[in-house]
Order: sequence, then C-alpha cells, then structure tokens
Amino acid sequence: MKRITIIGGGASGTLLAVNLAANALEKEIEINLVENRSRIGRGVAFGTTIDSHLLNVPAGRMGAFPEKPAHFHEWLIAKGYPYGDHDFVPRVRYGEYLRELLSEATGISKPNLRVNLVDDEAIDLSVNDDSAEVMLRSGEVLPSHAVVLALGNHKPPHPSVRDLAFTSSERYFQDPWSSQLYETIQPDDPIFIVGTGLSMVDVALHLHRRGHRGKISAISTRGLLPAVHKLGYSYPPFATELNGLDRITDVLKVVRKHMKLADSTGSNWRAVIDSLRPVTQDIWRDLPIPEKRYFKQHLSRYWNVARHRMPPEAAEILKEMQSAGTLDILKGRLKTIELNDGGEFVIGFRSNGSTNSATANVLVNCIGSESDFSKIDSLFVKNLIARDVIRCDELSLGINATPDGRVINGSGTPSSIVFTLGTALKGILWESTAIPEIRVQAQNLARGLLND
Repeated sequence: MKRITIIGGGASGTLLAVNLAANALEKEIEINLVENRSRIGRGVAFGTTIDSHLLNVPAGRMGAFPEKPAHFHEWLIAKGYPYGDHDFVPRVRYGEYLRELLSEATGISKPNLRVNLVDDEAIDLSVNDDSAEVMLRSGEVLPSHAVVLALGNHKPPHPSVRDLAFTSSERYFQDPWSSQLYETIQPDDPIFIVGTGLSMVDVALHLHRRGHRGKISAISTRGLLPAVHKLGYSYPPFATELNGLDRITDVLKVVRKHMKLADSTGSNWRAVIDSLRPVTQDIWRDLPIPEKRYFKQHLSRYWNVARHRMPPEAAEILKEMQSAGTLDILKGRLKTIELNDGGEFVIGFRSNGSTNSATANVLVNCIGSESDFSKIDSLFVKNLIARDVIRCDELSLGINATPDGRVINGSGTPSSIVFTLGTALKGILWESTAIPEIRVQAQNLARGLLND
C-alpha cells in the first residue's frame, strides 16, 4: 500500500485529496490528510463565516475540477442557493462546497482506498531515500511514501517599522481573520488598517455591515484599491507577441498596447489581463531572475491591483463609505507605530513628501501572507528548513521547487518524496494562488503520485 500524507487541509490540500481518491483505481492507496478537523476544506481563504466576504471570481468559474469550471455553480443550484453563474458568492459557501467534495471522496467505497482525516498538527518531517516519517504534535508518527506540503497562507509580516513594541497590544491584530477582531472592536473605535488590498476590503465591508461609526483609515505605499470586475468582455490571445521577450519592461509595453486597443475596440483592459491567464506562468518562468526581482519590487503591486479584483457590489459600498467620510484611503510609507499612555496607536507616515500622523484604537494588519519561509513563525516550517528538506526560492516568494511541485532540498536536489502546490509555488509560477491554477496543480499532482 502506498501511503501519501498531505500536510494542510485548506483548499489545495482538500482538492489534492479529492483528486487522489477519485483517481485511485487499482493500486492500494492510503491518504492521510493532516489538519485541524474544523478547518478542513476551509483554510484561511474560505474559513470565514461572514457573508460579506465574497469570492473575487464569479461562481461559474470556480468549479473544483479543470474540466468542469461550472461545477461549483451547479452545486449551488442543487443546494437551492439563489446565485447566478456571474454572481460573486460568499466565500463560506465555497468552504461548504469543498468539505462536501471531501466527504464524498472519503465515502467512496473502494477496496484499494483508505482516507484518514488526521485531526492533529505536523511538527517535523524526516526524509529517507525512499520514504519519510511525519511527526505529529500528539506524538504519533505517520510513515509515508510521499508527503505533500499544502501549507496555504500564513500570517502577514509585521509592518516595516523599527520599533515593534506595539505588537504586544491586544488591540493589534496581525491576523485579519482572527475571530477576536470583531469581538474587540467597539462601534465608535477609530481603526487603522495597514494594506489596501482584498483583505482590507473584507474588513471594511464587514465593519460597514455591523454599522461601525468610527473612522477607518487604510494605508499602502501607492494607496491603490483593487480594480473592480466588469464582466462580459473578451479579447483575443496575443501571447505570440511575447515570445522571446526576456525583459519585463518589453512585456509591459506589449500589454499596454493591447490595453489601449481593447479600449478603442469596445472591449476592456480587464479582458486583456484575463487573456494572459493561460500563459502567465510561462511568461514568468522565461524571465531571468533579475527581471523577476525588478517586477517584484516595482510592478507587482500594479499587477495585483489589476489582476485580483473586487466585486462591483463591494466597490459600491467602499465608495459610499469614502463619500460619507467613514473610510479614508491613504498613500504613504509607515515610519513609526507607537502606543501612547492611553493605549492608542500613534502611526507616523510619509505622504507626498510630508510627515503625517494618525491615532487609532485598533490596528489591523492586512499586508498579505508572509511568503518568505525563513521568517514564518511555525515549528514545522523551521524544522523543515533546519533539516534541509526545503529552502526558499530565489525571490523568497515561497518554497524552491520544480514547476510540477517537486520540492528542491537544501542541497539543490529535486525530491521524489516531498512535494508542494498552491501558494508555496508562487516564486516558481507566480500565478499559483487562485483556484483555477490550484485545481490544475491538484489534478496533475494526484495523477503523478498515483502513477509513480
């Protein structure tokens, strides 16, 4: 019997387990999915129970299987949920969907298949020539022929200021998904949010729904909000024009040209970005490392704004909040964050060449998931690095690995035992954090593990 252990039961780990169970036809397979039982199928992205936290992709494109992109919408209809295929559905529904898929997979009656949901935490991993052992916090050891690191997202890094004494405050939330966040906030509290991306949008929308009256301020270097979805447009592929380009500025010129063409021909710049989706990973892989570094430092925030968009209904509420003066989007660089004698946060920042300050009762970190694995505060991750099982990729955007998910160890050798998928592959593939990419990775990795 081949034993496959998956560390992490969020979207990527769940989709991998579902694909393994579905494709285990002849060989005897045992699947161990290690995760806190309450988080299976949810993870960070779909663990919210708040209806105002919406998917940023229409329901008709969110199916769990590459060949069935409408599967999620079909599931919604079968469950009696009144959503159209172009609707942006609460993320909690998608968590329910993944859990049901896993429940069906674990309920499959196959004499050659065993699926174990291990309600525990991995703390260490020992790898031999042809096998591995996963050590759990309970003391149990899982012998495995293959181990998959489906680690998902991590807490954001602290804001980049010199004095981090403020992080000891109970009113500083490094994790914007903490259940204690909304229990702590009082209706009139002034709130300061670091980051203006989709996580900030989630926090602001829920505060609005709760009738929050206090001022909400959010800051980022450029003060940019995610772009707004506009559906119904298309644009023809133009990837052949990008062949052979190894400078990101040359790629950008071609993309900008087509964005102008789209606007002049009745299409939309969003459709141009969407037309790049099938080839984004190829473009990224072909760029030299210095060009990737340049993109990461100077252009990635603009890409994120254009690529990771918010639903129109979310944008309308933010606009109303800004007009009412309850939400202020700031452009600037944080310089200091201190606590005054009253326990308030005093935030100093530079904006348009001048020094500014703000005070708040609550500070929320919406910077985004920490991607540098050398900085992640996890015993398991620290042990993986100490044992040379993993190392950071060259951009510190995730784990060093081959494009098909084989982890490259500290000696530079691709493993035949340890694999990864999803967010950890961002440095290798760039486009590797959304369901349309993760579902392809999960299917391909499952087939590779079963056919090995």
